[in-house]
Amino acid sequence: MRTDDSLDPATLDTLVPSTDTDLSATVFVKSLAPVACKDGQDRLVDGLDTLAERDVLDGVDLLVWGNSICTGSPLSEVGSGQRIVDSIEEFYDLAADSQFSISPFFRVSNVTTEYSEGAFRRIVPPCRCIALYERDSLAAVFPCVVDGTAYTPEDLVSYLTRQRTPAGERVLIDESA
Repeated sequence: MRTDDSLDPATLDTLVPSTDTDLSATVFVKSLAPVACKDGQDRLVDGLDTLAERDVLDGVDLLVWGNSICTGSPLSEVGSGQRIVDSIEEFYDLAADSQFSISPFFRVSNVTTEYSEGAFRRIVPPCRCIALYERDSLAAVFPCVVDGTAYTPEDLVSYLTRQRTPAGERVLIDESA
């Protein structure tokens, strides 16, 4: 994990909307159960909740997307399944029109098994991800890569804390994970 000093604020300035806009965040996690990355997920949501309490964010939402997403399944066409598939598609659309990439963090493959009639597309998402919205429009996705440098969801929380929290209200972010 990088320290605050190793973050490139100029790069993050190009990804994150200006300070005079209304932002909200949706957090995507693989599980709510105690797994290897749960502590990091908890710290991430705590940091975002603190930013929401300080009016840096208008709100924080959460979606659980599991270990993989099979896009051809009827389950991906209803409720949160449809919302997750639509979100990932929106992530790729934004990345295609921007200077960042999300591809290293979303492994996409075609899978065939003896248990299903045909091949299906499977997406293996990262353990945690933040979709940052400016009003109702997707503005950024973390994790992402810009000019060969990876930026994590925790980097976004640290950046928002430094850039949008008044000096007297700064919060400590545990970035040790």
